[in-house]
Amino acid sequence: MKTAISNSLFRSTAVAVIALAGFISAAAQAPAVKAPVIFTEKDREFALKYLNDTKDDYVNQLTGLSDAQLNFRSAEGRWTIAEIAEHITVVEEALFGMVTNQVMKSPPPKCEEVFRFSDTGVILAATNRSQRFTAPEQVRPNGRWKTREDLLASFEKTRARTVDFIKNNKADLRSTFAQAPMGMMDSYQWFLFLTAHSERHLAQLKEVKADTNYPRK
Repeated sequence: MKTAISNSLFRSTAVAVIALAGFISAAAQAPAVKAPVIFTEKDREFALKYLNDTKDDYVNQLTGLSDAQLNFRSAEGRWTIAEIAEHITVVEEALFGMVTNQVMKSPPPKCEEVFRFSDTGVILAATNRSQRFTAPEQVRPNGRWKTREDLLASFEKTRARTVDFIKNNKADLRSTFAQAPMGMMDSYQWFLFLTAHSERHLAQLKEVKADTNYPRK
């Protein structure tokens, strides 16, 4: 499924998660450096491992679930596992499109030194669940995929595209930027954010499974 993307969707999706980063101190930011930061093979390896680890977790969490487990709602207004799984895929599709079609095509900054958050800071901001936010309407679950098999197939197709892009990318993902509420993030960091968003909601999914009323089968 190809999701229609817009600037407002990109920014509202990013803001909904990154806004929780306000608690991060300046110590979590990378200090400005004189030498330009460039995309390295070490960056590629880290991103691929993070993508593959979260993919495996997604698949493991959904594999073998019954319809009752997939659609269990712990309380009014809470998402089911099916809804969380759908949201993860929809957001990845949206952010992938925005990074590849807009962020990476943005003009390079005029100055050689750009003050940016550290990679670790981006991941911590996205995965911290001490604060909750309402997802933008465009990426809220609405039953796009009805079954466990469809959810898995859609996610695996979407994640495979992201992995393939990172694996074969030749561009310097450190040289293009987009402004986030907490500061400038380069294209590589937006891919980290994309992956961290899935980790964040996998934690939410596990909270559903930990509910005392969660069906045993």
